Amino acid sequence: MKKSGSKIWHRVGDILINGLLACMIIPLRLLSSNALTPISKFLGTTVFYLIKKYRERVIQNLTLAFGKEKDSEEIIRLAREVFFNFTLTPLESVYAYLHPFERFLLKIDVEGERYLRSSLSLGKGVIALGAHLGPFTLVGARLSLEGYRFNLIFNEGNYPKLWKRLGDRQRRLGQNPFPLKPTPSSLKKSLNCLRRNEILYLIADEQQRRGGVATPFFGQTAFSPPGPAILSLKTGAPILPMFILRENGVPRRLVIGPPIEIEKTGNMEKDIEILTAKFTRVIEGAVRQYPGQWSWLNRRWKTPKK
Repeated sequence: MKKSGSKIWHRVGDILINGLLACMIIPLRLLSSNALTPISKFLGTTVFYLIKKYRERVIQNLTLAFGKEKDSEEIIRLAREVFFNFTLTPLESVYAYLHPFERFLLKIDVEGERYLRSSLSLGKGVIALGAHLGPFTLVGARLSLEGYRFNLIFNEGNYPKLWKRLGDRQRRLGQNPFPLKPTPSSLKKSLNCLRRNEILYLIADEQQRRGGVATPFFGQTAFSPPGPAILSLKTGAPILPMFILRENGVPRRLVIGPPIEIEKTGNMEKDIEILTAKFTRVIEGAVRQYPGQWSWLNRRWKTPKK
């Protein structure tokens, strides 16, 4: 009975979110990109105070990660910044898709592109390591403008209508999004795009409910998704971190990091664990540097289901 009720609410939420996005399209067509920051500050502050459940979760996660480094006042300030960035991301995404060739996207400098070109020269494709950090939905949009073939896996979860709308707009910018489920299909598409020497974007910063690898994350044990490690070890495709970072609320830099070093021990299971721990450490480093730009809503340290 509880699951049935939950499904109904998710469907209602899906409809409401799509309705909200539809209502936003007209004003976002007319407004300057400079208007996104004040709108998000208002929305983020509203959500912070109105939705107690998520406010407490973010504060709890921040305290777990930074409790020994920051006092309660700093944690609250950081939590407010998290909600500002959280509401800014979808606004930026919709704006970018409505104004694809405006200076909004081209103002994002691409740093470390030499790592991407060098990795693609190997002919095995590239696994772009992503996280819910900054305007992460714009990574593919920015690289597509540079002529790169960009593929991404999305988990439509409880919001299929929302992801269909976003997927349609991503395709208009030359990206190739495909759903995580059914898993055999997404795996086949992942392998094919790597064989074509293209970029495969994988978000790997959420708690893996099943099959996660135990890794350190902010001094606590978290269960990280091993997908990037498995694909890399099986295909030889290098893993490159890719994060877009904001400065004063504006997307400024797409930072592409060097390939994550692979250590082979002769034991595939051990190799997966080592590589997963390595890329999780890279994500932690980026989040530590820009904590207000990461979504702290995920139950990152929750014990997964068996």
